[in-house]
Amino acid sequence: MNILILEDERRNYNHLRRMIEAMDRTFSTIGPAASIQEAVEYMRHGEVADIILADIRLSDGLSFEAFNREPPSVPVIFTTAYDEYAIKAFKYNAIDYLLKPVDADELEAAIRRARQMVARPVEGDLGQLFRQLGQGGYRYRERFLLPWRDGYRQVLVRYVNHVFSENKVSRLRLNDVTQHPVALSMDALEAQLDPERFFLANRQYIIRADSVAYIGNYFNSKLVLHLVGWPDERVVVSREKAPAFKAWMDR
Repeated sequence: MNILILEDERRNYNHLRRMIEAMDRTFSTIGPAASIQEAVEYMRHGEVADIILADIRLSDGLSFEAFNREPPSVPVIFTTAYDEYAIKAFKYNAIDYLLKPVDADELEAAIRRARQMVARPVEGDLGQLFRQLGQGGYRYRERFLLPWRDGYRQVLVRYVNHVFSENKVSRLRLNDVTQHPVALSMDALEAQLDPERFFLANRQYIIRADSVAYIGNYFNSKLVLHLVGWPDERVVVSREKAPAFKAWMDR
């Protein structure tokens, strides 16, 4: 059985691949497809898949966009860091989902359920789900309520220059060159911030598009980003992510 994996993080892909191959010797993986375009190409011209395992957030947008372009005729299992509203949408549409980090037993159960599904186009379900998440059901975060002195302070997302993570502590770095810890993981922040405006450059940085002052070439086909207002920061984008980042900035 062939399982196509849509995943833009090599670490997550390797984790999924190892779990799948350990389940059954007859299981094999295809991919990974890291972007919407790669996903479409795999579905149109790649090896035939029996199941699709899709991360919601790819390097250049939501995987739903790939399915809108090329409706799948096989069961789809989503992996997600989205909140309860999105999860409710998945349940409503009767599509399996797994919360990250993916558990091996849950993945095996989801694959078993997917194999029992009758192969059929699911364009209508995905279209409804995409509209619910992207056009009105799911709203990206607009503000943060943060502890401040003896009370709280509101920080609007439009004032966030970038997000930085160190020692498992995420910090909002603002345009006024202040920074504030926030009790959310980078996965959760990536899911809650609008992908049209924010990009996960690497494990430590989520970058806002208009905070990028200069993009330099770096060794081994990587990129190095210089940020407006934070001149000492140097954000490295990997060779694998560099094409998706440049496409994201050039639109």
